[in-house]
Amino acid sequence: MLPHVGADKDSEQRQRHAIERFAKSAGYEIVEWFNDPAVSGADPIESRPGFGALLDRIEGNGVRVVLVEDASRFARDLVAQELGVVALIKLGMRVLTATGDDLTNTDDPMKVAMR
Repeated sequence: MLPHVGADKDSEQRQRHAIERFAKSAGYEIVEWFNDPAVSGADPIESRPGFGALLDRIEGNGVRVVLVEDASRFARDLVAQELGVVALIKLGMRVLTATGDDLTNTDDPMKVAMR
C-alpha cells in the first residue's frame, strides 16, 4: 500500500524500492500495488479509495501480508493507522514494514488497549 505522494517527487519511487528490497530479502512476491496519491496521510483510512481497493483485492485470494515502507506511510494519524491495522487483522492479514516491523503484532500493551 502506497499512501499519499507528497512534495518530494521520489516518494512513491522510494517507497516501492524499499518495499521491493524487503520483499525480495524476506521471500515475498508482490502481487499488486495500492496507493492513495491524492489523499492526506492524516485522512481516515476507511475513506481512502486505495485502502478500499486493497480490502476488496485480499478478500478470499490467499494473500495474507501487506507490505508498507513504514507505519507513517500507512497512515500518519495513529488512530487511523490502528483502525486500518485492525481492519486487516480481522481479515487474517499481517502488515509488515520494509524494515520487518510487524504492525499487527499484539505484544505491545498500548496497542492492545487501543485496539
